[in-house]
Amino acid sequence: MTLSAVYFLVLSFSLVSLSSCALQRSSVNGGSTCAACTIVVGLVGQLAEYHNQTVVEAMEMICKFLPEGLYRRACQSLLEEYGAAVIELLEDRETADIVCLAIDLCKRETGQVCHLFPLPHHVDSQSLARRIDQARMKAQSGFHPSLQLDPCKLPGVSEICKLIDRFADDHLPLDDIDGDRFSKMETLRGSSWRGKDCDDLDSHIYPGRKSMGDAEIDTNCNGIVGTDSATRRTYEEMWCNGTQQYGTMLLGDSVGAHFHIPPAWATVSEFNEHIFDHVPFIVENELDWPQFSSATAFSNISWLDVIDGPVHSLYLYLRERNRCNHRDYQNIGVNGARSSSMSDEIVKGLARDKEHDHPLFIIHELMGNDVCNGHPDMSHMTTPEEFYTNNKKIFEYIDEHVPPNSHMLVYGVVDGRVLFDSLHDRLIPAGKFRKDITYADMYDYLNCLQISPCFGWMNTNETWRNRTTQQDVIHDVIEEWEEKGGKTWQLIEPMDGFHPNQLGNSLAAQFVWSKLKNEHPNWIPPINPNNKAIEQTFGDQGGY
Repeated sequence: MTLSAVYFLVLSFSLVSLSSCALQRSSVNGGSTCAACTIVVGLVGQLAEYHNQTVVEAMEMICKFLPEGLYRRACQSLLEEYGAAVIELLEDRETADIVCLAIDLCKRETGQVCHLFPLPHHVDSQSLARRIDQARMKAQSGFHPSLQLDPCKLPGVSEICKLIDRFADDHLPLDDIDGDRFSKMETLRGSSWRGKDCDDLDSHIYPGRKSMGDAEIDTNCNGIVGTDSATRRTYEEMWCNGTQQYGTMLLGDSVGAHFHIPPAWATVSEFNEHIFDHVPFIVENELDWPQFSSATAFSNISWLDVIDGPVHSLYLYLRERNRCNHRDYQNIGVNGARSSSMSDEIVKGLARDKEHDHPLFIIHELMGNDVCNGHPDMSHMTTPEEFYTNNKKIFEYIDEHVPPNSHMLVYGVVDGRVLFDSLHDRLIPAGKFRKDITYADMYDYLNCLQISPCFGWMNTNETWRNRTTQQDVIHDVIEEWEEKGGKTWQLIEPMDGFHPNQLGNSLAAQFVWSKLKNEHPNWIPPINPNNKAIEQTFGDQGGY
């Protein structure tokens, strides 16, 4: 999974997420292990050149920048295991791709040499094979680890691997003592994803439920509790009852979860001692940022070195209209989710009681995994019949479990051809230093390893891009942005060239809210006239 730093683990998880590890998709030629190795070894070489350092100094800098404890310990384990071989080969000016082939983290199972970085000049296939074999012999001469070593068995690394494995299997809060599917913990599917539980020892107290009086206990966790001394009525009764409270819930994939890898992690000019300060939080949230997503964003951005942009969401619009909706959000977005996994498992993670909870605005968003995978054919795509059956099961489950008067927004499969059209000739973050890797190069590389999040759309072959697009699509957000003078590439994540970025999420939320107001004004609840009184009395209502 990794190589010279725990940075590998982070990037490996990024790539595994991109290739939908939850679906156990196959890969070849080393798969995500190879890709992570290549990116990090390439980064080490670039850092050494940029800072006029030795390769050893560049490697040590990456470890030093990682948080103390587990991550730095894992980094040192990986350095001890692989560092000497990598140093020797990089000092011989081998490319990152050849280094990773030499230490056996990349393979040649299909007879292809998958390469992200440009190959050495004037090298044909036979001389390239000889060069790789020579590098491999050198890597084994005295200091290379056993070629069959599993990096996940190394000290420090094993704990992180176990954490990453959990993401594929469990989409409920890890720390949930009372079993109500809400948590006080922020990460590991906690309050970043669902409203913060205000009493994790009582399963009858959680965000989104109808108030049980709240004279002394905040039973719905919206921060409104107590009794008015003048009227002797509870504040919930005075300021929330009859105000048409609504929660917000997303059921979706990595788009709805807001998958984002900080571009600075692969951009040598942006490397600094604080670049990995938030790695534990980011990894524990699966490289997703639901707290800033178009559906359930609730917080302003403060970590500008890892994510930046405006914040809007359906939840924030509903909370702005009625502060009694505070903390009533659920983001059940899962990297790699498609209609089959949603209908069989993921949808069952929603937390709502038909009788005791408020109704919901539900966003059902499966933007492309039913037609996207790393396989170089169409056999693994969901058929229209399967798609219909799966979604019918999802809708029936929702109808059985959510309160009356809930509303549902269904997003269609997108036209992913926009990815190649707007990005193919632009440089990826890892290619900016030497100006040598475009998104088209990266797409071909991921396809060679069969770990692309979407072989069809992220493909230099126009025929494949056209064949993968099988449904009508919503282009409204992009069209509105372009009408204002923007470019499509400005809305796409730079690291993976696939997901909408923070600006794209913000614009999507604004578009959806505008569409609701124009086309479904009867869905939108009235503004709570007590909002000002709530704010004056309870401030931020306990925050998030």
